[in-house]
Amino acid sequence: MSSSSKLLLSQPITLPVSNLTLPNRLVKAAMFEDCADPSTNLPSPQLKAISSSWSTGSWGLILTGSTSIDPAQITTRSVLLNQPTLPEETAIISLKSWVDSFRPPILNTPPTPVIVQLNHPGKQSPRFASKTRGIFTPTLAPSAIPLNLGPGLLPKILRTLLFANPREMTVQEIQSVISNFAHSARVVAKAGFQGVQIHAAHGYLLCQFLSPSSNKRTDAYGGTATKRARIVLEVIAAVRGATNDFEGFAVGLKLNSVDHQQTNKTGMNDTMEQLRLIAKSELDFVEISGGSYEDPKPKEMVSESTKAREAFFLEFAKVAKRELAGVPLLVTGGFTTRLGMEEAVRRGDCDMVGLARPAIHDPLLPRNVILNPEVKDEDAKVKRVTVPVSWLLQKIPLKIVGAGVDAQFHVKKMQALGATRAEKAE
Repeated sequence: MSSSSKLLLSQPITLPVSNLTLPNRLVKAAMFEDCADPSTNLPSPQLKAISSSWSTGSWGLILTGSTSIDPAQITTRSVLLNQPTLPEETAIISLKSWVDSFRPPILNTPPTPVIVQLNHPGKQSPRFASKTRGIFTPTLAPSAIPLNLGPGLLPKILRTLLFANPREMTVQEIQSVISNFAHSARVVAKAGFQGVQIHAAHGYLLCQFLSPSSNKRTDAYGGTATKRARIVLEVIAAVRGATNDFEGFAVGLKLNSVDHQQTNKTGMNDTMEQLRLIAKSELDFVEISGGSYEDPKPKEMVSESTKAREAFFLEFAKVAKRELAGVPLLVTGGFTTRLGMEEAVRRGDCDMVGLARPAIHDPLLPRNVILNPEVKDEDAKVKRVTVPVSWLLQKIPLKIVGAGVDAQFHVKKMQALGATRAEKAE
């Protein structure tokens, strides 16, 4: 199977609504770079240097790290797409230079499609992240339920220090969020990107609305599975409406399998109902991943049977694939070999394979390994790195410690990658 021409992974796929064609099925999945310009919240030289790392890797699609759509509710050092105090043209010029950083330096080489991830963190916006929200000002959430970092006194103290208690959003504020997603998507389209991915995973705002554990509303945006999904459907429609005049502009959605893996029948039925509603919206693809600030699942905590599979979330993805009824499915997480990736696509469990951390350790992974016909199947593997967690941190009763150490390790790895490329360019 080592001939790349025989691999389904190497075959192009055309997204159904935008008609955007991806040259192959390997996707550089989103990883938050945490290095926007701190003074402007626009792409920094370091971010552009990081982005250029994947430009010649023969990826089918590149997903950027999370960007923010609300100046008052952001994550630390994220690119902010909606800045009322900044002329839109100034932002677009900066974003165009970010687009250029993804272009391969080799003449006549077609660039890989790049899609920008849009996000509203909700109650996961840190106290000191925003320049326009006071440190004691509540964050926004579907319901006034504080972030849960774990049991005991220490997690509560850290939560109080790092995150403000949220308040329940008004309907007007919900409409404002929807408008901000649409406005940000249009800015992205004007800059020349090929699409956006709406982030509804990992415990962020849209994920909070979907979940019955964080959404206790009794109005049109809560109470049933359908009502909890309403804001997501309205965001999709608004984004599509704001970008319809940009030919080939794709719209995707990211979901969190961990949050949707309910053990009881009612919970699973709710999830399936939400997936069926999402399938009817104008989406080009849906990504299934996992993890949350509130309940991350490090590799060490996953059952042995799940570890044996190539993707942590593949079993859930099989069910999602059925319910999404023709919407291309991207599965990210746990793939380690060419054969495992190829089998998942051939079985129809997913249409595309997402690689996040492996893409940091080898930005040229598709070209050098997975799609390289000179690399034998038994050697076509991703580089796996175990991040050491000190014994002291392991004793701290915080849900975010293990996942947080791993994430920060890879953020630093990305930033070092960008610094190296910037030095070579000088």
